[in-house]
Amino acid sequence: MTAMRGVIGQRAMLERLGARASRGDVAHAYGIFGPASIGKRTIALRLAQTLNCLDPKRPAGGCGTCLSCLKIERYVHPDVMLVERDPANKTIEIDRIRAMQQDLALRPLEGRHRLVIIDDAAELSEPAQVALLKTLEEPPKHAVLTMITLSPESLFDTIRSRLQPLVLRSVATAEIAAALRSRNVKDADAIAGASGGRPGIALRLASDEGERSARRAYEKELFDLVGSGLTARFAWAVDLADEVDPRKRSAAIDVRFDHWAELIRDAAVRARGLEDAPLRPDRAGQIAKIAAGADPRELVDTALLIQRLRRDLFWNANARAMLELFALKLPYVEGLAA
Repeated sequence: MTAMRGVIGQRAMLERLGARASRGDVAHAYGIFGPASIGKRTIALRLAQTLNCLDPKRPAGGCGTCLSCLKIERYVHPDVMLVERDPANKTIEIDRIRAMQQDLALRPLEGRHRLVIIDDAAELSEPAQVALLKTLEEPPKHAVLTMITLSPESLFDTIRSRLQPLVLRSVATAEIAAALRSRNVKDADAIAGASGGRPGIALRLASDEGERSARRAYEKELFDLVGSGLTARFAWAVDLADEVDPRKRSAAIDVRFDHWAELIRDAAVRARGLEDAPLRPDRAGQIAKIAAGADPRELVDTALLIQRLRRDLFWNANARAMLELFALKLPYVEGLAA
C-alpha cells in the first residue's frame, strides 16, 4: 500500500502531503528535489490529480479513473500546464515563463486549481527566474506552482526561499522489490538491487530488456576502465568525445556518469568502513574489489568529481577535457578489466 497512488517510497512525506491536498490545503509553490528517476514528476502529477479529482472523496493521488485524472495523466487538462525546455534551446526562456504567467492568472476552466509543473527548473534562464519571482511573490489564489529539479542549488536563493521543499530520498531496496512483486514482476529482488534506490529505474529495468542490456554494458565499461592503464583510458575519452552532435554526446556522457556515480559511491563507502546501505547490492563483488584495491580518498574524490563534471556538462564544458580529467583521476585497480 503506497501513501500516494502509484508512488513507490517517500511514505511519511507523502502521507502528510496527500492528507493536506485532499482537504485542498496546499502551498502556492513547491520544490520537488531529488535524483533522477526517483519519482519527482510522478509526485507532481499526483498532486495535480489530488487537487482536481472528480471523486468526492478526493483520495491522495487522485482516483486515477475520472475524466480529470485521466486528462492530467495525458497532459491534456486545461488547468495543468507542463513547462519544459524547448529541445532547440539550452534553457527555459523568459517568453515561456511570461506565457505561463498569463495562463496561470486565469481562473480554472474545469478544476479547482490551476497548476504549473516546471521540469527541469534548473534549466530556467536567469531572466526567466527573475520573471518567475513575480508569480512567487504574488501568486493567484487558485494557482499552485511545482518546480522539479535534481539541482536546487541552480535556482536563485530568492526562489528557493519561496518554495515548500519536498526532498525525495533513495528508496529502500526491499520496498522497491515489494512494489515490483505487487506488479507481478519476475526477478523483483534482483531488479530492485540494480535500481540504485530509484523506482523509475526499477520500473524501466522490469519492462525493457534493452534498458537492462545497456545498464550491464555501462557497468562493464566502468570496470574495464578501472582496470585499464592511461593509454586505454585516453583512447576511450577520445572515442566518446568524438560524437559530432553535442546533444547526443552530452546524453551519452551523462548516462554513464549517472550509472557510475552509484558504483563509485558504494566503493567509497565500503573502503571507508561505513555502515551505509549500498545503492547497488547487485554489484557487491566488483564494488568490493574496487574498495579493496583503491585508496578511499581517491574514491571519494572520484565521486565528487562525477558530480562536478555532470554540472559542467550542462553548461557545455569541453567534453574531451572533461573525460580526460575523469580518466586521469579514476583509481586504478589491477585485474578488474575484462
